Amino acid sequence: MKNIALNEIKGDLLSSKVSVRNFPKSVSFPFDPFYIEIVTHIKTIEISSECILFDSVRSFNETKEFAYANYWSENAKETIEKFWFFAQNGQGDYWLFDDKHKVYFYDHNHEEVSIQNFMYLGLNFEKWLQFAYLNKQFDQYYDAEEEISEEIKTEYKNKLREISISLLDNYPFEI
Repeated sequence: MKNIALNEIKGDLLSSKVSVRNFPKSVSFPFDPFYIEIVTHIKTIEISSECILFDSVRSFNETKEFAYANYWSENAKETIEKFWFFAQNGQGDYWLFDDKHKVYFYDHNHEEVSIQNFMYLGLNFEKWLQFAYLNKQFDQYYDAEEEISEEIKTEYKNKLREISISLLDNYPFEI
């Protein structure tokens, strides 16, 4: 297992030619430029079982859907515009980031959308991509062997720690 460099990830994601699909001009969210560069040039892609990266159109639509105040707790309505939904996993949980580029995980089982139900994992978008590609390798081991050895689990945890100690400490999935 290895951490994949961002230039390799970028090359992989942008390898298929997709026409540019920018965000609507009405969107004023302070995006990370690297995020814009990637999601405006891809179609929604499943990187790994836990990381389905939305293209610009889908991320806009998901964020717009979650912008309805009915989804949010009464105390959180003023924070709606500070978050952007950019990915999900196969179980209906979401990955989102705030206006400071911090990535959070939202488990849909918490139902109410609020900052209290968002788990900060010490990631920004670039580190999230590195996590997604590491998770892809973990998935490939599982697909090949149908179980994961303790040695691979330990190696995976060490690689998570290299990406972010908060990611390892608050990892939202069973390893």
